[in-house]
Amino acid sequence: MQPAALKALEFDRIVEMVRGFALTPMGDERLGRLAPSADAQKVSQLLAATSETARYLAANSLFPLRSTGEIPQILSSLAVEGRALEAARLLGLATFLDSVDEAKLAIRRSPGSFTHLEAATGGAASFKGETGHVREKIDESGEVVDGASPELKSIRERLRKQRTRLRGTLESYLRGKETARYLQDQVVTERNGRYVLVVKAEHRASIPGIVHGASTSGASLFLEPLSTVEINNDIVALEEQESEEVRRILLALSNIFRARAADLARTIEAATDLDVLQARARFSESVDGVEPALSNDGAFELQAAKHPLLKSAVPVTIKVIPPATCLLVTGPNTGGKTVALKTAGLLALMAQSGLRIPAAHGSRLPVFRSVFADIGDEQSIDANLSTFSGHIANIA
Repeated sequence: MQPAALKALEFDRIVEMVRGFALTPMGDERLGRLAPSADAQKVSQLLAATSETARYLAANSLFPLRSTGEIPQILSSLAVEGRALEAARLLGLATFLDSVDEAKLAIRRSPGSFTHLEAATGGAASFKGETGHVREKIDESGEVVDGASPELKSIRERLRKQRTRLRGTLESYLRGKETARYLQDQVVTERNGRYVLVVKAEHRASIPGIVHGASTSGASLFLEPLSTVEINNDIVALEEQESEEVRRILLALSNIFRARAADLARTIEAATDLDVLQARARFSESVDGVEPALSNDGAFELQAAKHPLLKSAVPVTIKVIPPATCLLVTGPNTGGKTVALKTAGLLALMAQSGLRIPAAHGSRLPVFRSVFADIGDEQSIDANLSTFSGHIANIA
């Protein structure tokens, strides 16, 4: 197909409209490459699949595909051996894979024959066991739970005890009559990962400890009392152990998906196929589309066709029936000639892309090897061509 013709007929705007129905980033990316096919058998299959999907959606709810926009990045990270996915991303992957499983099951249980949908989802594998492990170890907020491993549970219990002990010690300075008067603020704060007191600068020597910085004005110091240094050290060490154990858990969860790379690739492909089908079907429904018959004799017949980009398009019937091979349209300015031409060309492109067309039943179209269009003023100043010469160059 000629890129100039696709642009002249505004096929790119149709593509953007179809992409608006995508449920996954993979489906959106593939729909961005939507293009007419010149293979009659493939066009027939594409249209049949779109009509079947529209029939399914009319009788059932929308496919329950739930996808975060980060799925492509998640898959890229899984391709790197030894990289642990973040907890939130693992949860997003689990939600997506569960939704694919739900969609496949819904199609299988739906009454009626949906051969194209079953074929599209046939390669999808179930990851119920893997996603179950993820949900056991990561809560809905995206945090690794204490019970994700015995070691993590033990570390966090010790952390809680030490933090309680530290806070109690620091609060004793806030409550003590002798120490409270040296403090600028009656609060415990944090500096460089250490819990500290806010001490008046002039009383620096009144409370033995380590200074971790000063306020902007210099009137206050952030001081870690010597009595809490050991507890703070324990907390820092335990926090490092916690981070390492969380990473180990996330890596183990990542690896259970990594171990099924082939199944995962097939499942992603199936989800993408399903997303593309539902987007084509929903777009077709949005323009009141019908599936045109494909003619073998070159007959071009659009019954009560409407331009899909016009809100209140006037239906037009366009016929070129063999042995005729040419149609001449005449009439006054603003009479609708250009819209009729664009409708004819655009609907042909849509049909060959697997999209149903906004026309009445009884419409039939051939499958064109190429579509050419020369519409409007294509004058090129850079090429030093007149308007007429520009048209002749394009027609040639």
